[in-house]
Amino acid sequence: MSDPLDDDARFLRHVGPARGRDFARLGVRTIRDLLYAFPRDMSDRSSLHRIADCPEGEASTVLASAVAVSERSIPRRGGKGGRLKITTAELSDDSGKFLEVSWFNQPWLKGKMLRRRMLVHGKGHWRGARLVMDHPLYQIVPEEDAQAREAVGGFARVVPIYPCAGGLTQSIWRTIMTRTVELYLSGLEEPLPVEMVARLDLPGIGEAIRNLHFPGDAAAWRRARLRLAWDECLFFHLTLLAARRHALLDLPGRQFRIGPELDNRIRRLFPFRLTPGQDRAIREITRDMESPLPMQRLLQGDVGCGKTAVAAYALLAAVANRAQACIMAPTSLLARQHFDTFERILANSSNARVRMNILTGGMPAAERALVVERLANGGIDIVCATHSAIGGSVAFRDLGLVVIDEQHKFGVRQRYDLVRKGVRPDTLIMTATPIPRSLALSVYGDLDLSVIDTLPPGRKPVRTLLFPQSRREQAWEAVRNELRRGRQAFVVCPLVGEGEERLDVKSAEAVLEGAAKGKLAGFRLAQLNGRMARGEQERIMDDFRSGRIDALVSTIVVEVGVDVPNATVILVEQAERFGLAQLHQLRGRVGRGTEPGICILLSDAREGEAGARLAALLAHADGFAIAEADLAIRGPGEFVGARQHGWSGLRLVDPARDIDLLREAREEALRLLEVDPDLVRREHLFLRRELVRRYGKLWDRAAGL
Repeated sequence: MSDPLDDDARFLRHVGPARGRDFARLGVRTIRDLLYAFPRDMSDRSSLHRIADCPEGEASTVLASAVAVSERSIPRRGGKGGRLKITTAELSDDSGKFLEVSWFNQPWLKGKMLRRRMLVHGKGHWRGARLVMDHPLYQIVPEEDAQAREAVGGFARVVPIYPCAGGLTQSIWRTIMTRTVELYLSGLEEPLPVEMVARLDLPGIGEAIRNLHFPGDAAAWRRARLRLAWDECLFFHLTLLAARRHALLDLPGRQFRIGPELDNRIRRLFPFRLTPGQDRAIREITRDMESPLPMQRLLQGDVGCGKTAVAAYALLAAVANRAQACIMAPTSLLARQHFDTFERILANSSNARVRMNILTGGMPAAERALVVERLANGGIDIVCATHSAIGGSVAFRDLGLVVIDEQHKFGVRQRYDLVRKGVRPDTLIMTATPIPRSLALSVYGDLDLSVIDTLPPGRKPVRTLLFPQSRREQAWEAVRNELRRGRQAFVVCPLVGEGEERLDVKSAEAVLEGAAKGKLAGFRLAQLNGRMARGEQERIMDDFRSGRIDALVSTIVVEVGVDVPNATVILVEQAERFGLAQLHQLRGRVGRGTEPGICILLSDAREGEAGARLAALLAHADGFAIAEADLAIRGPGEFVGARQHGWSGLRLVDPARDIDLLREAREEALRLLEVDPDLVRREHLFLRRELVRRYGKLWDRAAGL
């Protein structure tokens, strides 16, 4: 029998097709979706203030009488014709102060308010002895005492604020939610075990949903929100841990053999000595690869710490065991660079028989078809690919190892789409955008963690300089000085062409033209951007690496992986338009050789979030410190965004603010799965159903559906 909560919300009274489409834009399609539709915030109108007691700049609720009402009109801004009508009321109460409230284009209010008591709610600002509110919420209070008490009680309360789309308003939301909660809340199953709800002192799901939409007070609303946030955290960790368990236990993985002889053979290929951090990561990866359980490991390390060398070790170890390996990168430039790096490593082998190739979306059809055919018949050992590797036409004869570089550019589903092309292959995921250690388990609970925390010897620090736009000539002169010394330079701009410019945003084309006629006249310049054909991008990068180009004017396409040891200076135009992690990655493009690097930021930003990002970049050189600073400046930002194409299921939870909640939920999930791995016990029936509903196929088999 079908569940009424899964019925289409369009057939509810007051909804219909048009509002149904508006709700669908917000992800609300069923009655269950309506019950779980989380308000984005709440407005606490429950505490009545006397006018004299209203705090400056904060929202207050006032009950007062309108002693004067006036109306005036002013010209509309921008000279768009017509005039803007402003209705103003002067309110008073027994505090001896006056409140001035104004509304725009609501002339009908003038005749309704005079000599009437009113409830108003809004942010007030003191102007001398008078409190001023612009466009507050309001309600006229009836004269009869019983009706007045009802009006005050209905207005002076905690009111959820819903996201709106199309013709939806807060009033429409509340009307529909009143009926939905009244008719359907009793049919909602409690997904958590009764014992857990009691032990953790959580409100039941029915109480939580009711108080989320119609709270008795602010404390009840926050408690309801906490309960639903707990559910998100628990379901998230149960799903991640179950995915890991199924990957590890359902079928055995490949058990690679990596003894001292193979270890020595691979290490001899590197023209440098591995750092202690690289050695530690390789030991952890080797232990995983030698285990019969599939490796699922996240390798974090700062820009330039040598993650690619660690990945090369793992790839070569897999190939030595007669398996295929794939490294997936976010751009064709990075895929090509990995290919070139591995070729240089293999050049040191006297009997190298490793067959490598590249697979990207921009390849000619015939060339791509040949690579796909060779992957399927085993004619390629290592493929350096972009997201094109997850395409339906790509199959491997025996995929044993998957390496995903710059994992934040991909989603969880994309990762699993590639992994499914092998039979339980080992998986190594790399990132040079470190996640704060405090969040790593919470965000990537299905992965083991390795960290490279040392840089190769001889790496010089990069000096970071911030120039205002008024000193841009001096900044460009610093670039010119490096080119005079025979070094090379990056110049990075926010946009590509003039047609894309907004306000004063510098484009790569305009900057290139200005540099060629100005400070960099006489030097060999070129432009690089993501819109260029793959072959043209590769030709320009080859010319830059070989020294045939002195300065490369580029967009963010050079953010990750580009390695040109002779490049010693990078100038970032309008640096305030880049994220902190992006700026740190860009800074990592220079100082990769024996010479120290210089990172020049051109920006007038000194305040707000942009100013804080630039200050953090000046203050910190370490990527993990940068990640912590980024988290402090703007919350989880990149770290949650990294999973936006996956199935995180976290809507109420802020991984920065709710780190303790995430940690506690993970421990609870571990305990649950330890005693009931597939959640088949009777007391876990509704929990399993909710997991199937939210996360689908991963739980289908366990649920017997």
